[in-house]
Amino acid sequence: MKVGRFSLSWSVFSFFLLFVSCNKSMDTFLTEDKQTSNNETTQESTISELDDLATTVLNSSNTSGVISGRTDVTLDDRLNCTGTTIEFSNVSADKTSGTVTITFPSDGCTDKRGNVRKGQIIITWTGGKWFQPGSVQTITMNGYSINGVAIEGTHYVTCVAASTNPISITWTISGEHSATWPDGTTASRKVNKKRKWDHSDTDDIYAISNGPSGIYSAEGTNRHGRQFKTIITSPLIYLRSCALNNKVFIPVKGQKVVTHISMSGKTRSMTIDFGDGQCENTYLVTCGTVTKTLTAKNDSSAD
Repeated sequence: MKVGRFSLSWSVFSFFLLFVSCNKSMDTFLTEDKQTSNNETTQESTISELDDLATTVLNSSNTSGVISGRTDVTLDDRLNCTGTTIEFSNVSADKTSGTVTITFPSDGCTDKRGNVRKGQIIITWTGGKWFQPGSVQTITMNGYSINGVAIEGTHYVTCVAASTNPISITWTISGEHSATWPDGTTASRKVNKKRKWDHSDTDDIYAISNGPSGIYSAEGTNRHGRQFKTIITSPLIYLRSCALNNKVFIPVKGQKVVTHISMSGKTRSMTIDFGDGQCENTYLVTCGTVTKTLTAKNDSSAD
């Protein structure tokens, strides 16, 4: 079985970064451990998906793509709903800058996995086409929500390396976001990571690793009021085929360590392992000597 997407300073806790681990005498997880792991996994996948949507749209027939034939966005069920519009504006003659706005209908666009998206995603690019080193995408949410969770904020996607045979593109990603659940709870998140896309005739592979500083991939406060920091210890691998065919929206491989401040005030760390590449929405969480298998859901029901 496979074991497997906010902004406060972490400097206050710099003296605790030896990662005081979970109490090894525990024979069960605390509720807050499950909450932290579920909340972190869901939020990472939700934010990562915005980058994937941007790539899909920018590689459509409306702009000069890098893949022969380019992307037909009508084949992507996240965008193929009555009332969803994709509008390009202010595109330069050489297509090295411009804006594209994705607008979902007011009653939502439901994909094949049951995710419901509303609002707008606005993507502005400058400095070159999306696959050219030096180009920068600015992705902003305007009234955007997925499954009733409102996502706000802006992040920046900078292309730092690219090749076309085979197709392989690397971006650095930074930004700040907030999420608000229907019950009014909120989370804040700052991201700092790399995203590498390898395309082939059989699949699209996305590998997520720590940002240029190598210090962390995300930090902030989760919806349960606990501050956290995430370090990727083995690249998180997303497969497009798993998302499209198996409704798997989380990584299918890779590891990360999440450290948070428990309700008792102690620093606790856990390792999240997404496994060996199988398309499943489960993952392992290890805290001290205790390991649990959890199932991710793209909403708050498992959190």
